[in-house]
Amino acid sequence: MINKFISDSIEHFQTDCLQLCTQHYPTVHNRGMRDRHLGRLMCRRILATLENEGIEASLEQLKNDDVMMPPIFRIHTPENTLWVIAHRLQSANMARRSALFQAIALTLKQLNHAENNQLLLLADHWFDRSKASKQLASWWLGQMPANIQGYLQDGIKLIPSELTLGEQLQSQFGLIEGKSSLLHPLKRLQSQQTLHRYAVMTTYFTHL
Repeated sequence: MINKFISDSIEHFQTDCLQLCTQHYPTVHNRGMRDRHLGRLMCRRILATLENEGIEASLEQLKNDDVMMPPIFRIHTPENTLWVIAHRLQSANMARRSALFQAIALTLKQLNHAENNQLLLLADHWFDRSKASKQLASWWLGQMPANIQGYLQDGIKLIPSELTLGEQLQSQFGLIEGKSSLLHPLKRLQSQQTLHRYAVMTTYFTHL
């Protein structure tokens, strides 16, 4: 049942993100969100969803002195432990992607295997003209997004990625059957049309 609540939270997160970006315009539009702000925003949405369903939950952030490491959050419920890693992909290059893998490795070391552990990966990105950025959507989803025309209208020419996040997570950590999504929560102020240049990406693993 909690899987549905997490999926609902991811869907409603788009509204939260839009509200935050509107309140802090143009800062977020120019720079994206900081990792910890992105992570806490998602965690608050998940906690609110669980509370509405009468499920007790607590939130904590793991301490880490490495300023380059994406923040890691842990949400406890009576039956589940959800780990949330929030990563600002200011650049889509390999160094920034590697930081995500380092956070995953650290998270997996923290697991209590007597618990039912789940993992939510969360990232945001402003698409640019670099090859790495153009390949990011395909890398994250494992395939090209369906609405290619929407990206082209925003001046974004996506290209396929030879590697995929799913393949790398399986080979490095044995993680399988993650459900990935790519969201575009921002709207143009005047037309209210979707702004494809900004993306929020999630991948959710129900079992670790």
